[in-house]
Amino acid sequence: MTDKLDDFFNNNDIPAPDESARKTALNMASAEFEAYQKEKNQKKFQGFFGRIRLMGMNNPNDRRSKMKNRKLVYGGMATAMVVVLAGGAALYQTQTSEFLTGTDQSATSIVTAGKSLEVIQLQGLNHAKTMDTPSSNQVSPQMKEEITDFNESELADASRMQESFVQVPTAPETNADVIIAETSRAVTQTAPAASPIVQQGLVAESDKMIAPWPPMPYPIPEPMPPQHADSDKFKDHEMNSVKQVSQEPVSTFSVDVDTASYSFVRRQLNSGMLPNPDSVRIEEMINYFPYNYQGPGSKETPFKANVHVVSSPWKAGNKLIHIGIKGYDLDKDVQPRSNLVFLLDVSGSMNEPDKLPLLKNSFKLLLNQLRPDDTVGIVVYAGSAGTVLEPTQVKNKDKILNALESLQAGGSTAGAAGIQGAYALAEQSFDKDAVNRIILATDGDFNVGMSSDDELKKLIEKKRESGIFLSVLGFGQGNLNDSLMQTLAQNGNGIAAHIDTLSEAQKVLVDEATSSLFPIAKDVKIQVEFNPEVVSEYRLIGYETRSLNREDFNNDKIDAGDIGAGHTVTAIYEIVPKGSHNELYGENRYNKVEETEAKTDFGNEYAFLKMRYKLPNENTSTLITTPISTANEFNGDADMVASDIDWSPDTYFSIAVAGFGQLLKDDKYLGGDFGYDDVLKLAQKGKGQDPYGYRAEFINLVRLSQTLDNRN
Repeated sequence: MTDKLDDFFNNNDIPAPDESARKTALNMASAEFEAYQKEKNQKKFQGFFGRIRLMGMNNPNDRRSKMKNRKLVYGGMATAMVVVLAGGAALYQTQTSEFLTGTDQSATSIVTAGKSLEVIQLQGLNHAKTMDTPSSNQVSPQMKEEITDFNESELADASRMQESFVQVPTAPETNADVIIAETSRAVTQTAPAASPIVQQGLVAESDKMIAPWPPMPYPIPEPMPPQHADSDKFKDHEMNSVKQVSQEPVSTFSVDVDTASYSFVRRQLNSGMLPNPDSVRIEEMINYFPYNYQGPGSKETPFKANVHVVSSPWKAGNKLIHIGIKGYDLDKDVQPRSNLVFLLDVSGSMNEPDKLPLLKNSFKLLLNQLRPDDTVGIVVYAGSAGTVLEPTQVKNKDKILNALESLQAGGSTAGAAGIQGAYALAEQSFDKDAVNRIILATDGDFNVGMSSDDELKKLIEKKRESGIFLSVLGFGQGNLNDSLMQTLAQNGNGIAAHIDTLSEAQKVLVDEATSSLFPIAKDVKIQVEFNPEVVSEYRLIGYETRSLNREDFNNDKIDAGDIGAGHTVTAIYEIVPKGSHNELYGENRYNKVEETEAKTDFGNEYAFLKMRYKLPNENTSTLITTPISTANEFNGDADMVASDIDWSPDTYFSIAVAGFGQLLKDDKYLGGDFGYDDVLKLAQKGKGQDPYGYRAEFINLVRLSQTLDNRN
């Protein structure tokens, strides 16, 4: 293999090592020699390549003195290789990026980018042996003698030893031929084209790839610096304000079944800090928990609304309209086949225990939930993007697991190229009778290629029309681009979840796999019209990032959220009943609403609920309506814990989560006397059976927040 590579690269112009790097290597080697002179009589470890003495020694006594005297050479060689390798790895990533983006396609650049680490290492060794002897004021005579005395057999030993220290994927024996063929193709072509991909012994072909995943080992990633939560990116949003019914009687929003906010908030609290208020999306915290709402009787009507009106726990006299939606749950024997593409971020920022290793284990859990005839393909992206595994049936699970295990983190984040490659692979294996979905797993960082939210949004909007949906799983913190993840998921007709533990992966990818994978309705919108005779003011708790214009409700071209099989969605309005004297708006001096003489028949209605949805394969929406009247109201005063109110545990608990979210955001509309103790009372009343322990965990998080919050 080495002979073939040497022959190939010797026929191409390779840039000479940088002069300043060479001088730096010599200076560092000189310093190493001086240190050796001070320590030569002490028995210590003989440098980075000390173990080489164990290779090929016929007479240990004869070799011992030589090896001790050559500590300088080995130290200098290691230094030289570090400099050469660092330069080579940087050049490899730079030239690969330029090749993918079309900014530089010269033959020299591509050849240099395609060199293997093995050849770069050998060149570093040869260069250290043959470089010019420095002047006497730089290197002592002993050093010159040591360099001259370094023989060819020891160079070979050093090369083999270096290979044992560098952890790289094992490639097939034909890897050299593939490298030469791939590099030759890159030199002679002006744009990347389809070619075999060799990665950990897996060979796959795709004629729709964006760029080949590099067949050579990745550059060895450096340890990532400590990450800080304040470097995560969240979209700033104002909380929903109180609306006057006489001025804005209609509220419209898209449903949301994402859960990313709750798990991120949990992670921050467990780290001993209150979360960034922008990371707190109250609707995602509420919808994190499963609720036992009554569902529809058949799949022809994919979901049902359960509506209750209850007294507000944080402001006496106000009421809460609690809307709980339950999706139709598909039986396993009627679930469609799954055609999945895993789009996995393996960039350098994923080189942390709670990122790539957790990602691998999470997808192993998902594999156990899939059926034998389901298919899985894998596309990865770092400095470049490419296919690691062509669509493979789950019955060949070992092949899929081997592909997952082969992944290593390194390089920049060509996320846009990865998304394009994933869609190409999904289109290649598209099955109109199956669920075609891309699952993107990333820490949210897209720093190479198309990176603006608008550009990615347009791409995903176009692709979802073809029936390929996109879900996003976020891993880790400190590099999390939550805003971009939300954009991708919302426009890809998928969910967004944050995986911070293997238990969370179990929840999202196993316990809720059916609702996450199988949509039963898309573009689900909710509109509530309030009755001005009964309600003076209202506000929607949460859903700030899902707000829609009033006219968007009847416009089938406007995208909205989706509901999966068995999903539950909860929305809570706080209303100010007319005559309660809790109004924030005063009377208008000049624009008083005149009383109508003719009374309507809607005096017992608080509001009118309308929902629009489309079936997964349809483009025309269907309307469902439900009046919200006094018949939906539970009796009881504001002190819900002290009084015996016939509420369901789900109503108690979801309102407790809503109150907790408002406390974390320091909501100015929350009653001043409502605090963590009130949240705990409500949550305890609503804990119920709690088979998975989610509600018990929430109660502990509330207690933890109480100790961390010193704002009052």
